[in-house]
Amino acid sequence: MSSPLENPILRHGIGISGALALVVVGTLFLEPPIRYVVYAIAVVDAVVTPKILEMAVEQEQQTESSA
Repeated sequence: MSSPLENPILRHGIGISGALALVVVGTLFLEPPIRYVVYAIAVVDAVVTPKILEMAVEQEQQTESSA
């Protein structure tokens, strides 16, 4: 069974959309010291989320092939 998460564009889009939400909240509602921490978290989110989703898809494929 094909998963929508197999598409790398979707995986990166999910990561970038989460990061964008953090940047918006940090810019509009937070003071500069904590704002920079939120920006750093946004960068990590944009990079790590697609990798985690890719690992989940690979694990799902392995589970399906062994069943």
